[in-house]
Amino acid sequence: MTFAPLARLLAAACLCAVTGSLLAQAGPAPAAPPASNRLTAWFELRHWPMWHDPKGRIPAWEEMGPTVIEHSWGGMENAGRACAIAIDPKDTRNLYLGAASGGIWKSTDEGTSWQPVGDTVASMSIGAVTIDPFDSNIVYAGTGEPNNSLDSFHGAGMLRSMDAGRTWDLLASDVFLGYRFSRIVPNAHRPGFLYAATTRGVLRSLDYGGTWVQLLDGNVTDLIEDPTSPDTLIAAIGYSGGNPRNGLYKTTDAGATWRKLTKDLYPDSKELGRLQMSQCQAYPNVVYASLYGRREGLKGLYKSSDFGENWIRLPNAPNYAGDTAWYYNCVAVSPTNPNVLFLCGFTTFRSTDGGETWIDDTKSYDGGPVHPDHHMLVFSPRDPQTVYLCTDGGVFRSRDLGGKWESVSNGLATVQFQSVDVHPWDESIAYGGTQDNGTNKYTGSKAWRNTFLGDGGVTRVNWRNPNIVYTEYVNLVICKSTDAGENWQWGVTKGIDPKEGKLFYAPYNLDPNDPDVLVAGAEKVYRSTDAAENWQAISPKLGARVSAVTVAPSISRVIYAGTSDGRVWVTPDLGQHWNEITHGLPKGSVSDICIDPNDARVAYVAFGGWTADRVWKTVDAGETWQNISGDLPPLPVQAIALHPKHPDTVYIATSVGVFVSTEGGGRWQRFGEGLPNCPVFSIVANRLTNWITVGTHGRGAWRIPLPD
Repeated sequence: MTFAPLARLLAAACLCAVTGSLLAQAGPAPAAPPASNRLTAWFELRHWPMWHDPKGRIPAWEEMGPTVIEHSWGGMENAGRACAIAIDPKDTRNLYLGAASGGIWKSTDEGTSWQPVGDTVASMSIGAVTIDPFDSNIVYAGTGEPNNSLDSFHGAGMLRSMDAGRTWDLLASDVFLGYRFSRIVPNAHRPGFLYAATTRGVLRSLDYGGTWVQLLDGNVTDLIEDPTSPDTLIAAIGYSGGNPRNGLYKTTDAGATWRKLTKDLYPDSKELGRLQMSQCQAYPNVVYASLYGRREGLKGLYKSSDFGENWIRLPNAPNYAGDTAWYYNCVAVSPTNPNVLFLCGFTTFRSTDGGETWIDDTKSYDGGPVHPDHHMLVFSPRDPQTVYLCTDGGVFRSRDLGGKWESVSNGLATVQFQSVDVHPWDESIAYGGTQDNGTNKYTGSKAWRNTFLGDGGVTRVNWRNPNIVYTEYVNLVICKSTDAGENWQWGVTKGIDPKEGKLFYAPYNLDPNDPDVLVAGAEKVYRSTDAAENWQAISPKLGARVSAVTVAPSISRVIYAGTSDGRVWVTPDLGQHWNEITHGLPKGSVSDICIDPNDARVAYVAFGGWTADRVWKTVDAGETWQNISGDLPPLPVQAIALHPKHPDTVYIATSVGVFVSTEGGGRWQRFGEGLPNCPVFSIVANRLTNWITVGTHGRGAWRIPLPD
């Protein structure tokens, strides 16, 4: 493979195509620019001009679901990642749920059904939810998920509802902007008195969350209060990558001073990672603390009977979160019995004798019915036999301390799609790959059916024979079905170097001229001409991992590729020559490339990142680039689609919704009403069914009529 002058080669290629066939008051937080730009975008977009059809109407988005995933892990019903849950102590039928990027949900029937109550808030990434102990109409939600994954998005402040979730106010965005909440702790004796455990530290409010004072700096992963002495608290600082400050800290003067607890605890703070705690409400001096290491698993589960002054290590504790406690780690003690406790990680363990013996309660990786990866467990305030468990697959409930589990996720439309594709002519069929909920199939109902477990990445439907469907596990493990998703052939990647670096969700695409031809990206670009049975590298290493790759609709010889470090490449001859065409483009990971269906020299490139200038266009195959971001606020653009009949109409999927330009870019309008304020990761325009379908990362799939 050699590099050659681009203009000469691509001009020849396009000519052939034409002839062939056409501690003080907490001040503004030092938030990273992405957080500030996200909040700016949210404020601006509330007043952004909407697109109207020729009759002056604004079209509306239609929800497709899944409101539940049927026949999923363990045969149970699943939903998207649930991070936090709160139970009304005065009426335990009322539950509030915080989803990873799906906002706030409410149930009034113990989880039998759910309704979204926060689709328009500034950040739908929720890390903590708490109900005011004096007035159950007051609910607090801390934005920003603390689970340290690539899609654990930052927050925009604290949300407060004074009317049981009907409306929400954004509070203290100047304080919490860009940070993440782990816990909100109301003072049991003083109305309006709150503590917050966040990645900024421990903060205190005396006015129901309106203003805050900084009490302790650091990445605080947990916080507990002594209800008999509300000025006494213990905070856990737990940087998951290790830090000398990691450990447990105690205050007896409401946070004015703090003392690090070291007696009897693991001695090397810098080797610790994420730390979590729990206490028994009936015996509040009984505290359990889980100290995970930054590596090598659990460093110790410890128990104190005097609120942290002395500790004993429980030697039989299981390594319940393995080497991934940075993502899931929860300790939960019964409110009435200090000997009953749960440890939640990749599965959940239970002890009924104070940690002497343990059983794998959910058996999530051993044939059990509960979806793995557990983030929070809470006890019902009035029935300590009843527990609710938040997982990557939604919410589960047990009425008998984990003896038997049931899913209570029906109605939770919180699935985090990575990709969605549709049947070429049947509008009632679609497929989507999701975070930790596999690949799922839509058949006209909002209840989708799981067809492939695990993680689900890029999904593609053969447009000539839609019984042939491709999906991806992770790291470019492509799987193929020839019976519309009923059965799958694992790993149709023969010829792709397994040692080559790949993105977690690596890109691949079908050739729009021949659906049996596929292209895929690792560090090189690979191509298959026999429906993914065999692959061949057609490029050298392109400098970083390939993040986007696509074939020109007008001529298959022209292929564009983008990389995670912002480089863009094009070949005019099926990879014999590659030309880097990055000059003039901004920095950032290339998230998508879309090519004009009639002219391979016209291409659009989208970039991720909360900075300006995220959409670019070339009309000469990358010799020059035009910034067509216009007056869009700084925001990530995840995907691009062109109108099949009017390619100058461009649709972009962003982290705050969908936009359209009818001028080939430059002047953008919001497209459609009713789409929740969560990231949109995937978009496809179908000229036969006349639908535009999007996959959101947190609120499922939606569609809207394709304009004439």
